[in-house]
Amino acid sequence: VLVRTGTIWSQQAKLTASDGVASDEFGWSLALSGDTAVVGARLNDTTAKDAGSAYVFVRTGTAWSQQAKLTASDGAAGDQFGSSAALSGDTALVGSIYDDGNKGSAYVFVATANPTPAWTEQAKLVASGGAADDQFGSSVALSGDTALVGSIYDDDKDWNSGSAYVFLRTGTSWAAQAELTAPD
Repeated sequence: VLVRTGTIWSQQAKLTASDGVASDEFGWSLALSGDTAVVGARLNDTTAKDAGSAYVFVRTGTAWSQQAKLTASDGAAGDQFGSSAALSGDTALVGSIYDDGNKGSAYVFVATANPTPAWTEQAKLVASGGAADDQFGSSVALSGDTALVGSIYDDDKDWNSGSAYVFLRTGTSWAAQAELTAPD
């Protein structure tokens, strides 16, 4: 973690997974919002070989500490959960590009503070009409109650033309709003 004072940047912390091992690829994806960071480790083997995980770190003053380790509730071998990550306030979005026959998915996690800080899975987002090898979740973005999820190998316009899907949250429910593709 680097912080700026005036025009000078200096290292504040080095984040590492508490249970990290060789070939986890910790740091494959990153997201930062305020004093919270999410770091993807897409080849972590916690739930199954290369199922993946993501770690949540929080800053108190100048000290960073690991708060949680996120995994998909239905994670399976080779899913690569943690391939992409986004963070907005107390909501995290994590991509899993090889989930469900490489269709891909993205998972929403929400932080709660009762009685201690905890992150819980709120939703699993998938592409309507998703197909094998679309890799939905290859990129993710999050702003408030709006999520944007990339699907780089979607073939709607032509072979591997790609698309992006918009999801909106109402309360605790997420619904697909639109599929975006490049104009002809």
